[in-house]
Amino acid sequence: MTQTDATIARIPGMTAQSRAALRRNAEAALVKSSEDAAARRLLEALDALEARRTKPSELEVTGLLSWEKHRAGQATFRAFHGTEVVGRIFKRADHSSVEKDVYSVEINGVTLPGAFHHIREAREAGERAFAASRDGVTP
Repeated sequence: MTQTDATIARIPGMTAQSRAALRRNAEAALVKSSEDAAARRLLEALDALEARRTKPSELEVTGLLSWEKHRAGQATFRAFHGTEVVGRIFKRADHSSVEKDVYSVEINGVTLPGAFHHIREAREAGERAFAASRDGVTP
């Protein structure tokens, strides 16, 4: 069993914070080398776990999108258009006097510039970006 296999096997038992850190590390590895197969496998395993997690009753509709509700200890919140996952909000840190803007947003595989203090602001930015992408406009 490779180190990647061992890590993937541990994912279901990891805390939300550990999964978020693993995601950040895998994404950073892909930035360094887009061919990093281990990082891709880790992200696929994390995405697969997320896909099994949400029930429709746990979604909050904001317009065109429905978002997973913000729950303590959870670091990733998916956005749905119908049943299709079209985006995510990532909480990269806990709020503190130093870390105020802790949410980042990805829509249709594109990370939006900047960070957001409140989950509401992140959802609104995601909603605008999604609407613009449907209209063929660059957000």
